[in-house]
Amino acid sequence: MNRPFAAPSTSLLANEEALLLRSYDQLQTALSIGLIATWFWDLGADNVVGDQNLLRMFGIPESPERIGLTLRVFTDSIHPDDRPRVIQLIDQGIKSGHPYEAEYRIVVNNQIRWVLARGRLTYDNHQKPLAFSGVLVDVTDRKDVELRSQIAETSFRLSVEAARMGTWDYSPLTDQLVWSDRTKELFGLPPTATIDYNVFLQGLHPDDRERTHQMVQAVLQPGNSGRFDCEYRTLGIGDKQLRWIRANGQAFFDEQGTVNRFIGTVIDITADKEAETLLQRRVEEQTHTLEQQALALRTTLDASLNSIIAMTALRDETGTIVDFMMDTANEAVIKSNFMTPDQIIGRKLLTVFPGNKDNGFFDLYARVVETGRAEQSSQYYRDEFGLEGWFEVSAVKQGNNGVVVTYNNITDRKLAELAAQQQERELKEANAELQRSNENLQQFAHIASHDLQEPLRRIQAFSDILQNQFVDSLSDGERDMVRRIQKSAQRMQMLIKDLLLYSQVSTQRDSFMTIPLDTVLDDVVTDLEMTISEKNATVEVSPLPTVYGSASRLRQLFQNLITNGLKFCQTEIPPLIRIQYRAAQPSELPPALLDEPNQAFWLITVTDNGIGFDERYKDRIFTPFQRLHKTSYSGTGIGLAIAQRVTESHGGTIDVTSQEGKGSTFKVFLPAF
Repeated sequence: MNRPFAAPSTSLLANEEALLLRSYDQLQTALSIGLIATWFWDLGADNVVGDQNLLRMFGIPESPERIGLTLRVFTDSIHPDDRPRVIQLIDQGIKSGHPYEAEYRIVVNNQIRWVLARGRLTYDNHQKPLAFSGVLVDVTDRKDVELRSQIAETSFRLSVEAARMGTWDYSPLTDQLVWSDRTKELFGLPPTATIDYNVFLQGLHPDDRERTHQMVQAVLQPGNSGRFDCEYRTLGIGDKQLRWIRANGQAFFDEQGTVNRFIGTVIDITADKEAETLLQRRVEEQTHTLEQQALALRTTLDASLNSIIAMTALRDETGTIVDFMMDTANEAVIKSNFMTPDQIIGRKLLTVFPGNKDNGFFDLYARVVETGRAEQSSQYYRDEFGLEGWFEVSAVKQGNNGVVVTYNNITDRKLAELAAQQQERELKEANAELQRSNENLQQFAHIASHDLQEPLRRIQAFSDILQNQFVDSLSDGERDMVRRIQKSAQRMQMLIKDLLLYSQVSTQRDSFMTIPLDTVLDDVVTDLEMTISEKNATVEVSPLPTVYGSASRLRQLFQNLITNGLKFCQTEIPPLIRIQYRAAQPSELPPALLDEPNQAFWLITVTDNGIGFDERYKDRIFTPFQRLHKTSYSGTGIGLAIAQRVTESHGGTIDVTSQEGKGSTFKVFLPAF
């Protein structure tokens, strides 16, 4: 029987006692089910008595001999962190006379449980406290629920804060709307702002306001899931800042289907929307770029002079390539095959061009697909449809089973090659004839230098004898005739000498090396020093470049040009000859050099202040034995022809500008290296 461990003895009747004990047992059972214990504390004796529930809560074994325990036995079981507070509340209750209530932890058998204690004082006739009695309730389960609820609430709050979320709680029945500080911030409001539904609508972007309002009202209508998912823009009420918001919420309905609560969260997705907009713009730009590239590729393919066909291999059940499907073709196929792309695309190769099988092109395409190695070939093609000619093809693998063929109808080129071969044969014959001509010219030069000069030397010798030994015996007419014979012989000897020199320039080639033109001009000026002095002339030579050539030939070139300036001078004006250089501009190059666009040239000018000439005759001055001034000036007219041959043998050319009475400028173009 459940009895208090310190019940005082009474003189109740047997039936009364039985009834009382039965009622007590029932009370104890009810208290045990509700985890409630009763206690009584005699303040004067410091003696605490209680029922079995109290002893069980504190882990105290039941003993019939024991009559009460001190308060300390129970307070020692209170959790150390709670003990001072509980003792203080007990003291305050005794001193103030107010009801005592405390919630604390007790530690029993290393297990912690939560209890709620409530008590009230009992006084004697003099209003002095005699005893403290009350109940002790085990609230561990409730505290666990509260703790889990606090943890869940804290976790939710931390999650919301970490995600920078805002929350709202709306009660449609009372029209009360509660926002978190973050939600107010997203609407451009301070934390202290007062909120209602109209404020919510006011903060929405005008273009999103009606749509969002309709979505909210639809959620609040009976018969739907109550789920709210919406994206809208806010225009900050206080800061006028535009934000994109995603709202997620849930409406809760009572038994009558009426919404009694509508809660949810909001999150700022402005950055996501900006990224989405940027991504969409980039996708559009990329799409536009790809379309432009595709168009450009199509245009490029169609603009290509080469015919291009992209094909996919067709295989039989054994995997062997038996044909090709022509997928793409450019406009140039019209020129090569006399067919439009539409007549080719979507058809099989051997159906349209069956000759590919016989001339080996088909096998070439199949090898390219199987091996992945590009190949090219030139073959004669003929088919039953009348297409005939020479074709040059180049095939490259595309993807896993495709090939791109670039080809041209080279029939005209083949015919041109045959013509070129004929021209080559003719050129070889002409070269052989030229070789024979050069040999004849060399033989002539040999005759001129030996056989022709021997009679001249005899004529000069006999005329000298007549001039020196028989001058007194000769009449004036005879002496004049002898002088004419001598003068003619000298001119003939000079002519033979110049002709020999010209032939050597044409037929002999010295080894080339790097030549500083400054050194060449120093030698030339030194050789002509006596003539320069006799003419009272001035020769100004600016720093000149280094070229690749023959020193002796270049010396001939500049010696002839300077000599030309000294010879054809004006009578009353001392000759002035200036030699300068610079890089030639493309627009300055003579026609003979225009076929060498990648070669740079030096432009070396030799300018004099002589008599000049009419430029209508400038082509004649470079022709051998052509003289514009025959009577007044000596010479054979071959010096400038030699100058032209020297420049041409060095890969350059020579030109001249002149004006009568104002001098001439010879322009020497030599390759720069």
